[in-house]
Amino acid sequence: MTRSSFASSHLDILSRHEEDHDRKQEGESLDVTIQEAARRCGVSTKTIQRAIQAGTLPARYPKPNRCEIAISDLERIRPGQLSGHDPQRLEQRVAILEQRVQELEHLVAGLLDRPGVSKRSARAKVREGMTGLLPKQFVSLLAFARYHNIAESTVQTHMDMGVLPVKRGTWTDADSTEVTLALDSSGKMAFYQMYRNLPQFMNCPYCPHSYLDNVSGQR
Repeated sequence: MTRSSFASSHLDILSRHEEDHDRKQEGESLDVTIQEAARRCGVSTKTIQRAIQAGTLPARYPKPNRCEIAISDLERIRPGQLSGHDPQRLEQRVAILEQRVQELEHLVAGLLDRPGVSKRSARAKVREGMTGLLPKQFVSLLAFARYHNIAESTVQTHMDMGVLPVKRGTWTDADSTEVTLALDSSGKMAFYQMYRNLPQFMNCPYCPHSYLDNVSGQR
């Protein structure tokens, strides 16, 4: 055998080994574990397990402690189908919430432009009751948000945008906790209108904080 023939034969052997290795890898990659499926879909392993239990995602169990999922089944899953959040529905809800924010902006603007209140009396009302004990008609903004299961960061953002009317001061509530941001009757109604359609919103016994709620002085 010449040197060139030997080199050619050696290259053929290497090529066959590479093809066998590729085929083996392809065979191994047809199925993935729950952990790998979660990584590929960008969800938690519990989400994958719930999808399997619900029948949304097929799976097989080659061993008692091993679950395998076909990649082809993962590729057929629509985005959002595993997590339970349909992107199209989320976009629709965001559009509705944006419309609600615009409505509240107009409402706040109308309240601020009401005639019949002089600048002097308005300034006096702002100064009145901004220190000392928290007035009975006020409620701590952060406590109110926690009570209705709304994140503090969400409330802070809308407050900074000016769409959530708040009262600022330095008060002490019944638990001797310092309160610097509070809601009056109008603020509580605006809070309810703004967040009532969020999935995490929790109603309290006094929701929707209507006019009768304000007259009775309930929080």
